[in-house]
Amino acid sequence: MTKAKKYYWLKLKEDFFEDDTISWIEEQENGKDYCLFYLKLCLKSLKTDGLLIRNVGTMLVPYDVKQLSKITNTDTDTVRVAMELFKNIGLIEILENGEIYLNQLQNMVGSETSKAQLMRNKREKDKEKKLLSEGNNVTTELPSSYLNEENCYTEIEQEKEKEQEIDLETEKDIETEQQQEIEKIVVDKVKLYFPDTTFKELNAIKNEFLKKNKDIYYLIEKLILTYENKRLENKIGYLIGAIRDDYELKENYPIDKILMAWEQELYEKPNNPIVQDRVMYYRYLNNEKFKNL
Repeated sequence: MTKAKKYYWLKLKEDFFEDDTISWIEEQENGKDYCLFYLKLCLKSLKTDGLLIRNVGTMLVPYDVKQLSKITNTDTDTVRVAMELFKNIGLIEILENGEIYLNQLQNMVGSETSKAQLMRNKREKDKEKKLLSEGNNVTTELPSSYLNEENCYTEIEQEKEKEQEIDLETEKDIETEQQQEIEKIVVDKVKLYFPDTTFKELNAIKNEFLKKNKDIYYLIEKLILTYENKRLENKIGYLIGAIRDDYELKENYPIDKILMAWEQELYEKPNNPIVQDRVMYYRYLNNEKFKNL
C-alpha cells in the first residue's frame, strides 16, 4: 500500500492577536514585522515539533541570522531584533546544540494525511451535489420524452455505489495508517523508557493500550509511573497493569513547578530523550489545567 503524504497547517485561535504576548509585540516599533516573522518560523517548524536546525550531512548546524532571513524572506535587522525579543519573553529557546525551539507551537499544529484530505474533499462535493439536487427541481417539469428514468436512476445508483466503495476503501486505508502510526508511537515510547523490552512484551503493552482507546499522554503517564518506581522487579508486568487498571501518577508539587524543574533539566540536558518526553508531558498537563479554569 502506498504511504499517504501528510499535510500540516498552523492553527490560530480567533483571539491570537489579542493575546497579551502577541499584542505587546505588535506595540513595539516594527512589531507587525516581528509577528509576521514569528508566524513564518512557526510554519517552518511544523513538521519538526517546533524545532529548527539545519541537517548538513551528518552534522547539525544552527541557523544564524543570515539563514533565518533567507528562509523567511525577512530583513536581517528585523530577524536579529525579533530573535532577541522572542528569547526574552519566552516564545523561543535556543537549546544547547543550537536548535531553535518554539515553545507554543505544539498547541498550534494541525495535520492530515492525503487520503483523509481526499475523503474530506469528496464529502464536501457530495454535500454540494445534494444541495443542488434539493434546490433544483426543474427536471420534473421537462417533457417526459427528454428523460429516460430507468437509465437515469441506474446511472445514479451506480455512481453512488462507486462513491460508497471509494469512501469505504479510503476509510479503511486511513484507519490502517492511523493504527500503524499509533502502534509505532507506542513501541517507540516504551523502548525509550525500557530499551530491553522484548517483542512479546511490546505486543502485550501495545494491545493493552489500544484496548483503552486513550491518547498518548495516558501511556506516558503510566511509563513515568513505572519508570520512577525503582523497587519494581517486574516493570513490564506493572506497566501493563497500570495501563489496564489506570494507576494514577500522584505528584507532590503543583504542575507548573514540576514543569519549570523539567524545563531547567532540558536546558541542561537538551539531547536527553526522556527529559524531552517529560517536558512534553508536563506542558500538556499545564495546558490542560488552564483549559479547565
